[in-house]
Amino acid sequence: MDTAKIRVIFEYEFRRGTNAAETARNINAAFGEGSTNERTVRFWFKRFRDGNFDLKNEPRGRPPTQVNNDELREIVEADPSQTTQELAAWFNVTLPTILTHLRQINKIKKYEKWVPHDLTDLQKETRVETCVALLNRYRNEGILDRIVTCDEKWILYDNRKRKMQWLTPGQMPQQCPKAKLTNKKVMVTVWWSQHGVIHYSFLRSGQAITADVYCAELRTMLTKLAVKQPRLMNRSSPLLLHDNARPHTARETILTLQELQLETIRHPPYSPDLAPTDYHFFRDLDNYLRDKKFSSQEAVQNAFTQFVQSRSSEFYRKGINNLPIRWQQCIDNNGNYFD
Repeated sequence: MDTAKIRVIFEYEFRRGTNAAETARNINAAFGEGSTNERTVRFWFKRFRDGNFDLKNEPRGRPPTQVNNDELREIVEADPSQTTQELAAWFNVTLPTILTHLRQINKIKKYEKWVPHDLTDLQKETRVETCVALLNRYRNEGILDRIVTCDEKWILYDNRKRKMQWLTPGQMPQQCPKAKLTNKKVMVTVWWSQHGVIHYSFLRSGQAITADVYCAELRTMLTKLAVKQPRLMNRSSPLLLHDNARPHTARETILTLQELQLETIRHPPYSPDLAPTDYHFFRDLDNYLRDKKFSSQEAVQNAFTQFVQSRSSEFYRKGINNLPIRWQQCIDNNGNYFD
């Protein structure tokens, strides 16, 4: 029986002069046991005797809130790293209360974001100047189809990560072996452009990227580029985009680039967010390798080859074509990291 309808009956019986006990018996007999009870009827009869015939519940009194949302917003924005415990103590309220008010002012908790480097003002200025120059050249010359970019990366044999699990209280999570401090790994070097991968190779165990190794890779890449993109080699010339790692800036490398007449694009230091291999190619590779475990270098090489072959031509175009967008984002953010 609807509560509002029962209260109408309460008023009807009250006006007829029926007492509370008889009213409760009549309602339960007509609508079933448990529809009401004598105590409830007495409560409403008392209201009626006081002249209050409003059949709606009176609003329950609540203590006034101790958290002013404007004050909370000001305190949080002055120091976003404060914990909910600290905020609750400041306002002398419970944790659920402070969490409710944080939601009301549209505040959510996020981890700090790792950045590659704590940029100085000079480094930010260099990033902006570089991006302005590159954007101007892009608009005047349309250089994206000439860019060849490269980088090196360690690939781990064991790429498994701990996973969050939804469990009932007392249930034990699945076990995952802790990663070894010196996990086995192999380094790959990759060269690519809008049209796909030009060349890649894996270093021998114990071998490091030196200027000698890098120069040899340069020559191999150009040989393959002449076969895969002869138009680029014959009608224009490739533009090399690489970062400022020591093998890339060594005297031997500079002399080799001059000998090969290979022009490099200016790249500001500490800027993986402006390097397509970092922000696009290797990021997608990490996702592809997630949770994979390899038992040999050959297995690692096969997985990398499968990754390269599984990427569409659009994947490579997108990676390079995002460069002007990122140059502009760097300028708009005054040289700060934006990704």
